[in-house]
Amino acid sequence: MDGFCKVGRSNEALELLDEALEMGLKPNVVTYNTLFNGYFKEGRPLCGFGLLKRMKEKNCKPDSISYSTMLHGLLKWGKIKAALGIYNEMVEIGYRVDERMMNTLLRGLCRRSRNEKELLKDVYNVFEEMRDGNYTIYPGAFDLVVEAFCNGKKTNRGFQILNDMVKIGYSPKTFTFNIVIRSLCCVGEVDKALAVLMLMHKDRRPSGIPFNILIDELNQQGRSLEACHVYGVALKRGVVPKRKPTYCLAEQGPQ
Repeated sequence: MDGFCKVGRSNEALELLDEALEMGLKPNVVTYNTLFNGYFKEGRPLCGFGLLKRMKEKNCKPDSISYSTMLHGLLKWGKIKAALGIYNEMVEIGYRVDERMMNTLLRGLCRRSRNEKELLKDVYNVFEEMRDGNYTIYPGAFDLVVEAFCNGKKTNRGFQILNDMVKIGYSPKTFTFNIVIRSLCCVGEVDKALAVLMLMHKDRRPSGIPFNILIDELNQQGRSLEACHVYGVALKRGVVPKRKPTYCLAEQGPQ
């Protein structure tokens, strides 16, 4: 069986398994794991679900390698929802998932949640389970989690996680800073957005996007002097914002 699986002939390996069962033999978990690995290598990880069912029917208990191989294959071939199901089953049994696969699952869920909002709750759950389980969350996964929280209208949580990233020494992407600033301004939390701007431009090449967002929000809140200050900071950093403070516009008068 192992030989068939190594050369991409898992179907023939499965036929051998069927023959063994018909002869009254009882293949062990190692035999089944060989097939899981074969399906993974052939890009057919979903076939593992049928195999998992057969194992249980034959009273052959899948071990951590069975589940880990399935999870790895599903993640490798982009089957995120299926991978989530296997992950949940592993957690229920009590198996600890490999750290790299946890980060891959988290990133995959975050990306899918951009279009499938029902997955946002799974993003939050996996993220908190990783924290509770003392997993190291990689920088790229952190960036995507911040985005997911902001997209899910949990802006203050996204703001907290951004600060956590900085505290542990990670450098969030410019896109991550921008989405937090935009989300905070959308809920009127402009003071927090200003704090993010200062944090963002401490050691980073500036762009006009965050300045424009903040100037717009400060104008809407009638805080023209602060908008002028933000505009001035942008100019000092070599950025000319497209948005201008209403106070400055009023001073210029009609053109």
